[in-house]
Amino acid sequence: MITALLFDLDGTLLDSRDAVIDAVAYTAEEYAPGHFSRDELLARFGESFDDFLAAVAAAAGIPDKKEVLDKYFGYVRQNHAQHVRLFPFVREGLETLKEAGYLLAIVTNKQREFAVAGLEMAEIDHLFEAIVSVDDVSRGKPSAEPVQKALVELGKKPGEAMMIGDSRYDVLAAVGAGVQAVVLEWYGQEEWAYAKPDFTYPNFQAFVTEMLAVKTKGREIKTWHEWC
Repeated sequence: MITALLFDLDGTLLDSRDAVIDAVAYTAEEYAPGHFSRDELLARFGESFDDFLAAVAAAAGIPDKKEVLDKYFGYVRQNHAQHVRLFPFVREGLETLKEAGYLLAIVTNKQREFAVAGLEMAEIDHLFEAIVSVDDVSRGKPSAEPVQKALVELGKKPGEAMMIGDSRYDVLAAVGAGVQAVVLEWYGQEEWAYAKPDFTYPNFQAFVTEMLAVKTKGREIKTWHEWC
């Protein structure tokens, strides 16, 4: 039975895609003007930011990507409030899932500083047992490492967990770690050319409703076996 839910942050709990793309586009234009179109940046949404930084630095001919990172951080700090708008029903849904007995964790390609700040500003930080950011692993998603680290921190096996995200990077990380993959289609349906999610939901409320039904069914089965 699923007892742990691992959530991506941007584009899954936080309606922050446009804000993130704005920050990335600003940074890319500063160092490699005209090299990255907005459509390309949208297609890369969800990937490890370290990989994106390396691409910008390479396009700009900068040997040290730290300069690019500092520019990005500066922009995000100035505009951070735009990055922490929750999707509808997320806070209420997370509270309901936690009350139902699920362990909740964050698994994000965001830097820890901004992940924690965003969770605190959205007032949902207290709901999570673990936070795994890109700073906590050697490789972010689509590597399975962040998901595996979250499982260790929660004391769970792959068969006991789901990874809930919005992009192919979340799905690939889930598949690599052997956990079920769930996609929330906030920004519309996507064509899955290779790794496919096990489940898709149009919004958070639909996902929570399904998980509560699964939990209730599991309890009914357990009670029946105990009675027998």
